[in-house]
Order: sequence, then C-alpha cells, then structure tokens
Amino acid sequence: MEEVHLWRGAPEQRAQRNVFQKRGQFKYFDRQLGHPDWRGKRVLDFGGNRGNLLRDAHGRIVPQDYYCLDVIQGAIDEGRAAWPEAHWFHYNRYNCSFNPEGLTDAQVPDLGTVFDLILAFSVFTHISRDEMHDLVSQLCTCLAPGGCLAFTFIDPHYLSCRELWRGTNLEWRLEQIRKSNPEFNPAGLVEQSQGAEWCTLVDGSRLYVDRDGVGSGGGSLTTYHVFYTAAFLQRQFPDATILPPVEGEMQHCCLIR
Repeated sequence: MEEVHLWRGAPEQRAQRNVFQKRGQFKYFDRQLGHPDWRGKRVLDFGGNRGNLLRDAHGRIVPQDYYCLDVIQGAIDEGRAAWPEAHWFHYNRYNCSFNPEGLTDAQVPDLGTVFDLILAFSVFTHISRDEMHDLVSQLCTCLAPGGCLAFTFIDPHYLSCRELWRGTNLEWRLEQIRKSNPEFNPAGLVEQSQGAEWCTLVDGSRLYVDRDGVGSGGGSLTTYHVFYTAAFLQRQFPDATILPPVEGEMQHCCLIR
C-alpha cells in the first residue's frame, strides 16, 4: 500500500498503519555511514514519520539526541506519544501527497541546535528537483562541524532486487500499480523512460521525462514519485559521495559532508 493512503486514505486504509510500518532504516543508514559510533550524536530524522529510525536503533540512538521533523502532523503526534523524551516537530510545508494544506516554500525551522547527522529516507523521492536543492541547501546549514547529510534516492534503471524482481526500479513501481489496477498497461511508460536521466511519475499514470510533474494535477495530486540516475544526481551534488543500495533496499544513498 502506498504510504500516502496510510494517512489520507479511507478509514480501513488508515487502520493498516501499524501493519505497513516501515522497518530497517537504521540498519540501512548505519551501513551506508560505515557503522559510526552513534553515542552522543545529535540526529535529525528529516521526514522521519513516527520515528522509524529511532524505533529500529535498539538503543544505539539516545532518544534525547533524536529530533524528528515531518510534514504529517499525525505522525509527529504518534511519535511523541511513543517517545516523549525525544524531540518532535511538525514541519508545515506543502507536500502534494502528505500535507496539501501546508505552506509553500516554508523554511526549515530552527530547532535550537545543530546536528552531527541529518538523515532523510525516501523524502526527496516525493518532491520536485528544485525543492530537493532548496532543502539540501537549508539542511546543510544545520550540520555541526564534521557533520553529514545522508539522503536516499531511486535510480529508475537500476536493478535492485535481482533475486525477487528482474526488472528495473521504475518497472517495479509500475508493476505495483498494475497489481492494484489490472487494466493498467505499463509498457508505454517503460518505453518512454528509456534513456531518461531522471523522471517523475505522477498519480501512477503520467510520466514526465527529465522534468518535474509539479502543477500537473491541478492541486489534486495523490502520489508523486521522482527517480534520478546515480550519474545525474552526482552532477547535481559534485562533492557528494553516491553509494549503491544496501540491506535489500532499492534506494541509493547520497552523502554530503
């Protein structure tokens, strides 16, 4: 089930939040960062939902050192109820899927500290390229000396799950849509994506090659998936380190120190 439906879907879909709760984010970032000593590290989980990273850390992140910033007010409320000693902030920035009533271009708030690690799992996969650049620039100003920003992205042409799926990441996404809508034929979109350096899939039916799909839904968008090739993202952030997927995920990792 798409994450957006767990928060904005029908009551029976929202009731499935605990069933579909994302796991494994701590193991993913721990490995991509080279297994750092997490003790004493101030961590900002940007787009951290209900504290998925903290839940999976098994005590390696001290709750008092954990900060979560997310556009979903309900997720922040649920996280705070589970770990009141951690720091929870609602970021009322517009997102077509998760916070359509939010403020366009709302700045990253001052959380009263700087961070050794800022981690964003599957956040920039749901926003425009310009917004990604804006947020990366803002988040880098929140890093402590020697700090690191790590965020994930999905390469449309990469073969992530060779044991389970023979197609590309984009083909996998389109296949999930076909499963829920048997009349959907992804062949045309697959052909359209050939050679794309990046692309945007809007509402599971419209593909924008080498461009954003912002404004394409007249304010009524539900799902918004952005894909970047590793080579393209390296050019966007020349000083970054780009790492391939690990821990069974389809997401690459971009490290900016």
